[in-house]
Amino acid sequence: MNIWSSKLHLATWTVMSFLCVFSDEVMVRDSDLKLCEKDKRVCVTDLRDCAPQPPASIQKTLNMSCCYQISQSSITCEWSQEFNSYTEPDVSLIFSSEDTIISCQGIFNPAAVLNVTARIKNYMMGREVWSQPHTVFLYDAVKPSQPVLTVLGSTEDSIVVSWRSNVGNGCCRLCYRVDNTHTWTQVPGYVPARRDETLTYTIRDLLTFTVYRAAVACREDSGIWSDWSSDVSTRTLDRVPSKPPEVCYRVETTDSGGSFLLHLMWKELDLRDAGGRVLGYQVSYKPVKKQQLQERIIQNVTDVTAFLVVEEGNCSVTVTAFNTAGCGPAAHLRIDTQARNTLPSVTSLWVSSSFPAINGLLVQWESPTASPSVPPVSHLAVQWRHETRPSTSRWTTEDNKITSTVIQDVDPDESYLISVFPIYPHQQCGPPQFLPASLQQGALMEPVQLKVGGVTKTTVTVVWVWQRKAGPIRVNRYRVMLTKESESKTLSLWPPQWQLTFNNLEPNTEYSLLLLADDVSRNIIPVRTDFDEMPAVATATPLLLLAVIVFITSILSRTVYKSYFFPPISSPQGSTAGQWLMDPNHLKTAERNLLDIEAFQVTDILGQKSLITVCPDSQPSSEDLRGDTSLLSISHLIIKPSSLELDPDYISDAPVITEDRLVSLQSYHADYTVSCHLPDTVCLNKDSCVADTALLHQTHEGNSYFPQKKEESGFSRETALKCNFCEFIPNSHCAYQLACEAEYVSSFLGKTDV
Repeated sequence: MNIWSSKLHLATWTVMSFLCVFSDEVMVRDSDLKLCEKDKRVCVTDLRDCAPQPPASIQKTLNMSCCYQISQSSITCEWSQEFNSYTEPDVSLIFSSEDTIISCQGIFNPAAVLNVTARIKNYMMGREVWSQPHTVFLYDAVKPSQPVLTVLGSTEDSIVVSWRSNVGNGCCRLCYRVDNTHTWTQVPGYVPARRDETLTYTIRDLLTFTVYRAAVACREDSGIWSDWSSDVSTRTLDRVPSKPPEVCYRVETTDSGGSFLLHLMWKELDLRDAGGRVLGYQVSYKPVKKQQLQERIIQNVTDVTAFLVVEEGNCSVTVTAFNTAGCGPAAHLRIDTQARNTLPSVTSLWVSSSFPAINGLLVQWESPTASPSVPPVSHLAVQWRHETRPSTSRWTTEDNKITSTVIQDVDPDESYLISVFPIYPHQQCGPPQFLPASLQQGALMEPVQLKVGGVTKTTVTVVWVWQRKAGPIRVNRYRVMLTKESESKTLSLWPPQWQLTFNNLEPNTEYSLLLLADDVSRNIIPVRTDFDEMPAVATATPLLLLAVIVFITSILSRTVYKSYFFPPISSPQGSTAGQWLMDPNHLKTAERNLLDIEAFQVTDILGQKSLITVCPDSQPSSEDLRGDTSLLSISHLIIKPSSLELDPDYISDAPVITEDRLVSLQSYHADYTVSCHLPDTVCLNKDSCVADTALLHQTHEGNSYFPQKKEESGFSRETALKCNFCEFIPNSHCAYQLACEAEYVSSFLGKTDV
C-alpha cells in the first residue's frame, strides 16, 4: 500500500511540474502579413502557417480577445492556455476573410470582418495546438488611443489631475500608487467621457507630503480599453502636526558645580500621527524662579534627542514638532533637578536574526528588577537607526510586561544600532542599552579573550572582552560552562557584562572552562580550585566559638547570681589593721609605738619611779586564747600604777581601776620589750629608766615571768611592765609617755586595728 502511494504521489508531482499556464499577447501589424499562394483569403506572418488547418473537432477553444488600433493599423490578441512544458511555445496568428484578399496590407480597416486563428507550436514536445477561429468586427474592436494625463495641483491629502478624452460615449478609469511601491490602487467608479472633452478628477484620502504616481485609461462603447497613459507624479502638501511627541527625560550631573545635563528623548512622529511630515522639533527651556523673570531659551533640532545644560532647581521644558505648515501641539515637562533618581536600565539585551525565513530582527531583553526605592517601569521604547545615518531613527513602544519585539522592514544590506529605553512614571527614562545588529549576522558583538580572573577554594571568576563581530556567523546566545566529569554549571553572557563568578565549587578539583556560541565550543581552558589546607580547623572553628560563648555566658551569669543572692560582707582581713597584723615581717621594723601613753598620764609629785601594770579587763578562756588572738585588743587592756601613791587632788578624776591578772606574753610566742624614751632635757631620772629597761630585757631573756595566778580553765600569766616616769619641767603641763617597742606584737593583739 505504501509503495503504490509513493508511486502515485511521484506521478502527480511529475505531472504538476510540467504543467504550466501560458498567457500571451500578440500584436500583428498589416505590414507584417503575407498572402498564401494556395489560399488567397488567408494572410499569415509565417508562410508555413499556410498549411491546411486540422479538422475543427481537434481544434481547441481559447479565451481569445482582439482589438483594433486604427492609428497603428494593427490588431492585438491575447489568450491563456495550459501547456505541459517548461519552455515558452512559438505563437503565430492567421487571418482569414470570406472575400478574396488582394493585398494583406489593406485588410485592417474599420469595415473589415476577419477570423483570427492562433497556432501554438512547441518544438521541444513536438506538439502544436490550433485554436478555433475567433471572429472580429474591426469597427467594434477599435481600441481608443492612449490619453495624456496632467497634474493641476495638490493639497494636504489630495491630487487634482486632468486629461483630454478621445472616445465618444465612453468612460475612463484612474489608478494611483505611492512612489517607490509596486501596488496600484484604482479609483472606485468610472469617469464618463465624450470625444474631445477635457476631464478633471480629484484623488482624495492621500497621505500628506507623499509622492504619488497616477495614470488613466479610456474605452469606447464596445468595451475595449485604451492603453494606460504615461505616469505622472506629484507630492501632497504638509499639514500641521496633530499630536505632540512622546518625550522622556534623564538628568545627569556635570563637572561644573551648580549645573546639570538634561537629556531629552522622544519618539519620532510618523506621517499619520504627525498629520504630515516633520521637518524638525523645537525645544524650549525656561528656569522657574520666584520673583525673577527668566527668558525662554529655544533651539531647533532635527534628531529625536536633545541635550540642555540647566541650572539647579525647577525648570519648564516644551517639545514641539514643526513643518512648512507650522508647529503642532507641544509636550510639556516640569523638571526638578534636585529630585532626580538613579534609574536602572534593561539587562540581557540581545538581537538575533532568522533571515531570509523572517525579514526582521528579534530584540530580547529583561526589564529592570523592581525595588522599593525605584518606581516600576510604565513601558519600554525600542529605537533603531542606520549606524551611518542617525537621522533615520524609528521608534516603537512596548508594554512593561513584554520582553521581546520584532523589528520589521529592515534593509538586509544595512547595519542598525538598536536601543532599548525603560520609561518610568512622570516621563523619566532610564539609561539606554544598545547593540549593533544586521539581518545577515544578527548581533554584531562577540566575547573574546576569555580567561580565568581569580580562583579560590570554592569559586572561579571568569573575565572576557566584547568586540565587534569579525565573521558572518549568527549566534543567538553566548554561554560559559564550567564542567567536571558529568557535572556542569552554565551562565549566559550579555553585553556589557565582562565578568562572572562560579560559586559553591569543590576545593582542589580540576575543572574545564568552555565558551559556547549557541552549542558550539569556541575554546576550552583548564582550571583547578585552591587546596583546602585546614579543613579540621575550619570544621572546629564553629565548635570552639560555641564553647567560648558558653563559658563567657556561665561566668557572667555566675557573677550576676552571686551579686544578687549573696551580697558582699565586709571582712576583717580586708581592713588596714588586719593586713598590718597579718604581715609576717614586723621584726624588720626598727621601732613602732604600740600605745600612746598620753591617754594614761598621771601626775607624779614625788618624782619617784612608778610601775604601770598592763592587764586585760577580763581573763579569756584557754580556748579563746588558742582560737583567735583578736580577743586581746587595746580596748581590753588596763594600765595602772602598781606602787605609786598619788595625791587625790591630782587624780580626783581618774577612774577606779582594780588590778587583774595579765596574760602571759610568752604563751603567744611573742618577744615583748618595753623601753622608755624621754628627752634628755626633761628627764629627771634617766639612768634609772635605762636600768629598769635593761632589767626588763634581762628578765625576759632569762625566761623569768611576772607573778602569775591560775584560773579554773587553765593558767594565765601576769606580766608587769615597769618603766620610769619622767617629770617634765615644773610649772609646765605635765605629761607622761610610755613608748613601748613591741616585737611580734601581732600575736599579742590579734587582728585588732591599732
